[in-house]
Amino acid sequence: MMKNVKKLFAALLVTAMALSTLTACGSKTETPSADASTDSDNSAATTTVDYPTKDITVVVPYGAGGTTDLCVRGVLDAVDKSVVTKNFIVSNVTGGSGLVGASQFVNAKSDGYTIGVLNCDLVLNNVLGNTDITSDQFVPLACIENDPYLFVVSKDAPYQTFEEFVEYAKAHPGEITVADTGAGAAPHLGYLALVQDLGLDLKTVAYDSAADSVVAVVSGEVQAAITASGAAVGQMDGGNIVPLAVTSNERLSTYPDVPAMGELYTELADMQVNSWIMVAVKADVDPEIVSFLQSAFAPAAVSDTYKTTQEGFFFQPVEEMSNEDMLNFVAEQHSYYESLLK
Repeated sequence: MMKNVKKLFAALLVTAMALSTLTACGSKTETPSADASTDSDNSAATTTVDYPTKDITVVVPYGAGGTTDLCVRGVLDAVDKSVVTKNFIVSNVTGGSGLVGASQFVNAKSDGYTIGVLNCDLVLNNVLGNTDITSDQFVPLACIENDPYLFVVSKDAPYQTFEEFVEYAKAHPGEITVADTGAGAAPHLGYLALVQDLGLDLKTVAYDSAADSVVAVVSGEVQAAITASGAAVGQMDGGNIVPLAVTSNERLSTYPDVPAMGELYTELADMQVNSWIMVAVKADVDPEIVSFLQSAFAPAAVSDTYKTTQEGFFFQPVEEMSNEDMLNFVAEQHSYYESLLK
């Protein structure tokens, strides 16, 4: 019953965020006072730049209603309206596993009036050689999502724990197919870790969306899927699939009873296959504008308002990260992806 209530709440949040993103910020332009703090207390950094004087475009490189879109709209709704006094206008630009929207962002003016997304898929596609866009072209404002993926199987599978799955896969090489959303998306890294680090002989098949990969498990087209929790919760709630593990070395706070792969196998102790999203501006934006936006987005990302939104979509709350923390994290993820794709 509680999960059904959460799903209804999530649906209402989608509608509310789509409306509030366009209208929540006022039209009055204010420059923060000289004694404003840069700490995460909903206050803004001091700036001598007359900013913002017009609405700010936020390029989401995926369609409306997906994980990235929901997280971006949720954090925009949590930004203090007395700090950023102009509207945020969300522009959903689809195509190329997020690369079309990323290209539009990096080609926009470096005036602070275009905010974009730096995420796992972009870094992965750079490692794969699918794009020349690098994380160095972005300055993170805040991390707004960081969740490992779920490894799910059918309720009727002959294995009900992840350890049993591993033993079954070893005894039946080449017989198990794992669904994900393609080589250019982060869930596929979980598949690679199982093949390379655990030595499993598995097959993989790509689906257009996480929801489609989950349905494939339910229908019996595949034996397992690596998917975002939000896409799986309906079928889990209905008892059709079972989560065996998460693709990390730490458990999801939203599913504390589901073990992490890294805690079960020493070969996966360093596993960090996460869905992560950061809002960002271009690297050559005026540093004062960057500081102003960071001071607006950093507290929004860890606010109670945004935590409520995340809980509604079964995402775990993000931890506060400094700019240095985010840059180090992105660099670590880049290196980890390279190690899996070598």
